[in-house]
Amino acid sequence: MLDAYFSHVGSHRTVKYLHWNMRDINYGFAAIEHRYRVLDGDPVIIADDRKFDLARLLIDIYGVGYTGHPRLETLLEKNNIKPLDFLSGKQEAKAFDERNFVGLHQSTLRKVDILANIAGRVHDRALKTNTTRWEMHGGQLRTFINWLADLKPLQLAATIGGVGGLIYSIWQWGWPWITGLIASVRTIANG
Repeated sequence: MLDAYFSHVGSHRTVKYLHWNMRDINYGFAAIEHRYRVLDGDPVIIADDRKFDLARLLIDIYGVGYTGHPRLETLLEKNNIKPLDFLSGKQEAKAFDERNFVGLHQSTLRKVDILANIAGRVHDRALKTNTTRWEMHGGQLRTFINWLADLKPLQLAATIGGVGGLIYSIWQWGWPWITGLIASVRTIANG
């Protein structure tokens, strides 16, 4: 399995990897690399700038209180994502002890699907969290202004107001100048 994994990583060196908390030697890329070395393999190291920890990205975007603990499970519940074959860490350890490798494999596949689902919802700004838009952006006045600027009816009203203001300015300040110019041209033409 590790041979196939590192063969894949080696032949996809430009790929970016989305993961959930795979940051340390106990549970993460470093643990997989270490295990392969113990088995006399030569692991292909994925550069850190190609690893994206969705768990940390969600905290960066939504703040630390965006959901309860355990975060992945509570996020699934809040967003009505069905866990199906999903196993918690304790359940995976039990499945391993019971040699239920099919269940472990199904759980892994489900977790990949869940991460893709969550990332898609983040991208579409459709992920449901405990964080308000105001909190997500630090409660700044700029956030309120940006929110107003995103409103289509307000954009339309501002455009109409801008065009109306331009027409009024031309009429108010430019019209006397235009009529004066026309009178000057008539005087010159009449001679």
